[in-house]
Amino acid sequence: YAPEDIYVSTKWKFIKYVSEQTPQIPLKNYIVEPDVAKDRGPGEGYAFLKMSMLHPDEPFFVYQSDMVREPEEAFLDMVHDAEVLAKKHKKFITGGVKATQPNMGADYLQLGKPVPMDSNQEVFAIDAFHFRKGTMHETRALIENFHVVAHWNHTCWYPDLMLDAYKKYRPDWHKDLMRIRDVIGKPGEDEAIRAIYNEMEKGPTEDVTRHIMDSGDALAFLLPFRVTDFGTWGTVYDFFIDDDNQGNYKDGKVIAVDTTGSLIKVGNPNKLVAVAGMEDLVVVDTDDILLVIPKEKIDKIKDIQTAITEQGLKEYL
Repeated sequence: YAPEDIYVSTKWKFIKYVSEQTPQIPLKNYIVEPDVAKDRGPGEGYAFLKMSMLHPDEPFFVYQSDMVREPEEAFLDMVHDAEVLAKKHKKFITGGVKATQPNMGADYLQLGKPVPMDSNQEVFAIDAFHFRKGTMHETRALIENFHVVAHWNHTCWYPDLMLDAYKKYRPDWHKDLMRIRDVIGKPGEDEAIRAIYNEMEKGPTEDVTRHIMDSGDALAFLLPFRVTDFGTWGTVYDFFIDDDNQGNYKDGKVIAVDTTGSLIKVGNPNKLVAVAGMEDLVVVDTDDILLVIPKEKIDKIKDIQTAITEQGLKEYL
């Protein structure tokens, strides 16, 4: 894929770092959203809007950058096949991974009939979208009793069709995106976009796409590659687990005595962190924060973030 065909959606505060890491991509291909935390719904909506203005008749393929996909060749083959499938069926396309163990952080797709492919890709119709469950018991029952896969966003569709879906399922977002469209290319564009974007309600893209996936107008690839999402310390541990024969991942100046199954990361190269008699623990030490939490309760980080916000300590988020 040529660099000219790749677009990067990011925020203004990251543009310097992103452009330095991807110098091959033309600067005009950066879709830069305002530095306001609005979740993926408004952010991806802005990207869909820009793509509809630039390439309305071309399918797009959206994937998150904070993931490792192995092998890369299988990922690129899927991107190609997704484009072929989108052009043939005009249906919304996403990805799924076989659910062998309950994943409390995942939503799930209930699969229907297989879709014939000229390649080796496994593709199915999506019969229903299931929000992540509240308990391990509910999640286990779902994956054991239904033909489901964990949902991993690898989205392919047409930008105008996606905007139509925004109009149908989140008309408030769509209205603001059309206001943004009207100011693009005009004097004061950046300030006007920032003002409109700031008014948009925060929310995930699933506020739109879950309805599409429930409508019977969507398809799912079984992802033919290993995906590691570095959104949690648990996945960082899983990715680097081979680093130590005691089942520990250590990054930095660390001494671990009689300790197994743990992640210990030290940000300060001049600081030593020592642990002893620990099992299945996450220890992350930075210049201003020390996090200590059992791996099995890693989801409690969200509660910690809530408590930090409530106590007026947002500078530590």
